[in-house]
Amino acid sequence: MPAVFTGKKIMAVSCVFSVLLLASCSEDGPIEGNNSNSTAVVLDAKQLETELQEFAESMPEAKVFGDKALRSSIPAAQDWMENIEVNPSKCGVTFAAPIAEQLENATMGAIEYPGGYLTVALFKDEEVLKEQWQAKSEESSGCSRYTVKSGDESRAYHLAKQPVDTQAALNESYVVTSSDGSTTEQQLIVRACQIVCVSP
Repeated sequence: MPAVFTGKKIMAVSCVFSVLLLASCSEDGPIEGNNSNSTAVVLDAKQLETELQEFAESMPEAKVFGDKALRSSIPAAQDWMENIEVNPSKCGVTFAAPIAEQLENATMGAIEYPGGYLTVALFKDEEVLKEQWQAKSEESSGCSRYTVKSGDESRAYHLAKQPVDTQAALNESYVVTSSDGSTTEQQLIVRACQIVCVSP
């Protein structure tokens, strides 16, 4: 993660890109908002991991995490969640829900590279995808400011929505700024969702 020194404070900047894809749906052929007439390929966990590994070949020091690896990280994440205090408490869901819910209903993969992350989730149920998208958007809009306390350490967060222009059917972007009083970090979070129908 690159660091920019500003006086006595440290500004660390990273990027998080989340791509949500619908792998199949009940309609025959492309739906409204999809520019492609080609038939999509339904990928299983291993195939998705292989695709991400090929995509990451041109990214120095990139690490690929498959569906299995992400699932195995859930217990540690849940343990961390149980030992922190989020104020307001409803914003704790913003941390916990996305990965856990997506892993329950989708096939996932991720790429970690210097200065950023890319996650991909393949859903088979259009309604589940849309419900999770809406829930995440509502959580983000209702948690523009919150604090996280772990032991004696406390960090304040601020979410600022940003304009974003993609070819995806759904998209949104936020800059998340966090500070503990001595260091400041920023993340650019971009979420994009493309819905593609696959003939049965």
